[in-house]
Amino acid sequence: MNETITAKVKEYADMKKMMNELQDLMDALEADIKAAMGDSEEMSVEGIKIKWTHYTTSRFDSKTFKAEHGAMYEQYIKTVPARRFQVVA
Repeated sequence: MNETITAKVKEYADMKKMMNELQDLMDALEADIKAAMGDSEEMSVEGIKIKWTHYTTSRFDSKTFKAEHGAMYEQYIKTVPARRFQVVA
């Protein structure tokens, strides 16, 4: 393997690790902010508005649909090719 791609792979792995560490820090900060907000949906701190609103969403329950209508489920399944990129250190 040439040195250029080796350097790029190492740099990618290092950056991915940094991103994961930053995400963990952000998740912890978010949890602290949510705890401080309690049941409030909005808060403002030094001109920065924070919103943590309730909402509902509707999602298709494919597991139940498959169990109750297996043949119809199979009729509409679409298999598509895909590739997953991973750098495992």
